Amino acid sequence: MKKNKILYTINYDKIVDFKERVTRFTVRFKFKRSENEKYFGEDFAHLHDTGRLTELLIDGAELLIKSADNEKRKTKWDVIAVKVYGEIILINTAFHRYITESIFNNTGISPFGKPLYIKPEIKHNNSKLDFYLESEKDKIYVEVKGCTLVNGKTAQFPGSPSVRALKHLKELMELKKEGFRTAVFILIFRKSEIFAPEHIIDRKFSETFYKAMKNGVEIYPMLLEYREDGKVCFVKNIEVSEKLF
Repeated sequence: MKKNKILYTINYDKIVDFKERVTRFTVRFKFKRSENEKYFGEDFAHLHDTGRLTELLIDGAELLIKSADNEKRKTKWDVIAVKVYGEIILINTAFHRYITESIFNNTGISPFGKPLYIKPEIKHNNSKLDFYLESEKDKIYVEVKGCTLVNGKTAQFPGSPSVRALKHLKELMELKKEGFRTAVFILIFRKSEIFAPEHIIDRKFSETFYKAMKNGVEIYPMLLEYREDGKVCFVKNIEVSEKLF
């Protein structure tokens, strides 16, 4: 498996200074001073991440932002990533789908082999799961979770209580009973060596996470890197911690 394999490219236009998270989906930032810069002062950007991100959106953090495609939109910029603690961390969850599709199509990284069919956002009962795909051998349902929370060298999810994530685990267990192959991809965007569910923040999810593993739901924590040149790279697979609570 090739380390630092390029999976996807996400371009950005500017690096600016973070000032404040105004609402769940809006941040305030300040343009950097430059003689050649036509933008100056402060503005607002759309944040496509519902997580708390309190450990990332802090004083001194920088944001990688891109001009919005829709010129009529209230916020003219989109947040792509945050630069803090010497890392560039992707915090725009809209790109998780495309990164995951790239993983599916890379047989050196994907655990499923060559896909014959990929369908995103597939409905099952009252839920919408991220992917359904088929290989020569299997029919597979996959849910994708982005991870930006780290405690020491341990990557953790969720960053806030998630009823939706819990529901998805239960759906995957039911699908496993029906004979499908089921899996969770955990896309980790911060330096870490092992993954564990965050049981202090969400005990129900964490208990169900290990139950799902025991019942055959496959868990794949993948360490990724978003580089300053806009490339998203696969670094390595990391292990799941044994249950410690």
